[in-house]
Amino acid sequence: MGKPRIDRSSASRRNRFSSVRLDRLTEYRDDRNWQRQKLTHPDTRLVPLWRSRCMLQPDQQGAFKALLLTTGEIEPLDAIRPPTLLGSDGQHVYFAVTINDQQREQLLDVYPVAEFSDLRMAARNMHGPQAGILAYAKALHYWQHRHTFCGVCGSPNQLRSGGHKMTCSNDECGRETFPRIDPAIIVLVTHGDACLLGRNARWPARRFSTLAGFVEPGESLEDAVAREVFEETRVRLKAIRYRSSQPWPFPSSAMAGFYAEASSREFSVDDDELEEARWLTAAQLKAQLQANEIRVSPPMSIAFQLIAGWYQEQCGENLEQLIQTLRGRRRQAQ
Repeated sequence: MGKPRIDRSSASRRNRFSSVRLDRLTEYRDDRNWQRQKLTHPDTRLVPLWRSRCMLQPDQQGAFKALLLTTGEIEPLDAIRPPTLLGSDGQHVYFAVTINDQQREQLLDVYPVAEFSDLRMAARNMHGPQAGILAYAKALHYWQHRHTFCGVCGSPNQLRSGGHKMTCSNDECGRETFPRIDPAIIVLVTHGDACLLGRNARWPARRFSTLAGFVEPGESLEDAVAREVFEETRVRLKAIRYRSSQPWPFPSSAMAGFYAEASSREFSVDDDELEEARWLTAAQLKAQLQANEIRVSPPMSIAFQLIAGWYQEQCGENLEQLIQTLRGRRRQAQ
């Protein structure tokens, strides 16, 4: 029986880090002989990670490209921990490899233009599938690094199952630990022809975005949407609709995106959560962007995709193109 087909036209595919479609090869995670063979195969690609940073190289246009290495370019492969099996795209099998300081220097000698960079910053201008592979590798790297010891007895953990399981080395304990993510919701609240955008005081100047928060224990995603919106703005919701999702490995979240309809436009801002909030129609949003009064989240974020989807439904225009045009004009004016 064949593997289940993935709906490649889903809304989530347009979110950054979500466009990679790897076969994760779960049937080979405990096959050490198969992994050893693949780790010496010329078609295998290695994803080096140094202190949670990814190896990237800028092109002539300033965009970042992931440097995926071939076997033999990193020795030894288990200087810190065994390689982690990521999966296959049908052409290559990918492994994440955690490297030490000496290996980093050796790689930078071979690739002098490359650098180990923060994926969150570089992903704004990266090829989507590559960004997805790096996000996947980074998320596992973060989990592995923070579960070196057993949370029950304190004994060292041992990496198993191709990097996807930790097993306590104490036979009397034997606790197994698996990768964890923190579920979060993100929501664009609307009422009639307007959407509600908020501003956190810690954000860059003039940045406004959707409302968001983490899901609490014993809470459904929909309940989390209603609670977070009320806590931040005292707005009550009468309808909630799921839109799409996005992996967010900064450090280990998964974002579930929603549209929600408010009962009214009355609101009051919780100073601990938001500095300001505004109801904006599509025309008002465009005018304030053109006047540089506000800025929205970058296109790599699910927040932007939620706003852009609503904006296009309202006025038929492409929000990303508008922002690119405005950025070009501001550069020329400088």
